[in-house]
Amino acid sequence: MKKTISMYWPLAIVLPLAVAAYVHICSEAASRATQPPLAAGQFTAELARAVSYGLVGDDTSMPAKSLREATMLPAARTAL
Repeated sequence: MKKTISMYWPLAIVLPLAVAAYVHICSEAASRATQPPLAAGQFTAELARAVSYGLVGDDTSMPAKSLREATMLPAARTAL
């Protein structure tokens, strides 16, 4: 029996997808490798950048709620 391309087309699709998935998984594993701690100069530069962008800082326009206030649910009133 003569084998034609119609018999191998699933392999032509699955094999490149499997290779692409393998490369993607390997690259994610490499990027998740542990990072050494930052030097003091680099750490302060990152902190200053975060403060200048407004990600960290003392913002009095939006007072933070205490944890107790944030987690309290309003008491349900029941009719007796």
